[in-house]
Amino acid sequence: MSRIVIIGGGISGLTAGIYARLAGFEAEICEKNAVPGGECTGWDRQGYHIDNCIHWMIGTAPGTELHKVWETTGALGSVDVRRRNVMYASEKDGARLNLWDYADQTEAELLALSPEDEKAIRELMADCRLAEKVVIPAGTPPELLKGLEGLKLLGESGPIFKLWGKYKGMDTADLAAKFRHPLIRAMLSDFCPADSPAHSFPIAYGNFLSGDGGVPAGGSKAMALRMAERFRSLGGVLRCGAPVEKVILENGGIASVRLADGTEVTADWFIWAADPFYLFEKLIGTQYMDKIFRGYYTKPEDYKIYAMFQAAWAVDDAEDLLNGEINLDVSDLRTESWMGARVSLKTYSYEPSFAPEGKQILQALWGCDRSAYPYFEELAADKEAYEAKKVEFAGLLEKKITERWPEYAGKLTLLDSWTPVTYERYCNAWQGYNQACVFTKRALKNPYPSAYVKGIENLLLAGQWLSAPGGLPGAAIQGKYAVQRILHQEGRHINL
Repeated sequence: MSRIVIIGGGISGLTAGIYARLAGFEAEICEKNAVPGGECTGWDRQGYHIDNCIHWMIGTAPGTELHKVWETTGALGSVDVRRRNVMYASEKDGARLNLWDYADQTEAELLALSPEDEKAIRELMADCRLAEKVVIPAGTPPELLKGLEGLKLLGESGPIFKLWGKYKGMDTADLAAKFRHPLIRAMLSDFCPADSPAHSFPIAYGNFLSGDGGVPAGGSKAMALRMAERFRSLGGVLRCGAPVEKVILENGGIASVRLADGTEVTADWFIWAADPFYLFEKLIGTQYMDKIFRGYYTKPEDYKIYAMFQAAWAVDDAEDLLNGEINLDVSDLRTESWMGARVSLKTYSYEPSFAPEGKQILQALWGCDRSAYPYFEELAADKEAYEAKKVEFAGLLEKKITERWPEYAGKLTLLDSWTPVTYERYCNAWQGYNQACVFTKRALKNPYPSAYVKGIENLLLAGQWLSAPGGLPGAAIQGKYAVQRILHQEGRHINL
């Protein structure tokens, strides 16, 4: 029986570990932090729980290969899936738009807001309806597809090919430019950055319209812990508080990895399910980096990354005035060049375990450009100044919140705030970004990076960076794929 060591106990690493055990491998996960989950996590402050990750999760609706992955890994288990009737709302200049779970309702709201955009609205909504049929492949790695399985996937891919063809050479900014109303333009880029491919919005919203996009009860950390328990129940070994500090290369492969406590861990196969830049830059050398990865890190105009400043407040009130996720204009708050013009605010009334009875929690995600990382990195050298600046920025957002909802005045208490530096410290995230890069229209002609590392025969990559722009579905799928690729190299055929 071959032995696999997986570096990184986030969603991709846990998925790889579970499928490795199901395939009959010995499997051990080495996780840097004290708890598994990576960026799919949460933490407690003053009796409240701050959820760091899941806003809505593709694959929660039954009947897809991805749903099967979530079921197999215990991510869903027997818990309820909570789902609101609005994906998100956007506001600007006193007007509001809701992305309802019923396309006709959204279309009617768009037409009432901007009759002059009727042609563009009807065209966009037709594309969103088409995107309800888009299938996310999660069965077999694309290079291993053959025969009927390949033909089946090709047949299911008609909707995505149509959307790709229609929006070829366009980004979300180009799509937004088709509309006259400023709120519609803002709504389109509230979820998908302006640099992202134009098909991103209809595909994302179409997925929600299909009945997908729920949140497993308990949130992000609880889901990761369920997956960890599933891995252990299958006989896997999960080693937490075990960062990898050295990779020992011998004879064209990895002989072992050395942990921070000096322990050397050996295996027949290694799966790197943590941040790939850390692997190449700190451990094995950039000469092993393929050209697509190299482009991610050296061509910022082709592959965009974004930063986030986030904050969470306790709300001394049971009434949920937001009732979900709302995007507001904050261009008037910009005191630094990296600050974005929009902020996403979210409440969690659907998850009563996050707050004491009669209270609730409110979180803000302030999107920024990549220059936020060096700003906070430099600031973090002085911990006192860093903490003070975080409180200052959270104060700006709190003022905006109470201006929009005066009922919250005097009822908000800042629990925590976090920056790109937080993600770098916690997960070695490159430039402190908790997703992968966005392919701009300049880069769309390029393929995704390879999961194989040329020159290191027993190393496979997994994780969201293999399927930019990343997120939980890509992370889980790539974790499963890594095990299937090892099975293929061993000449074994197991239906996972």
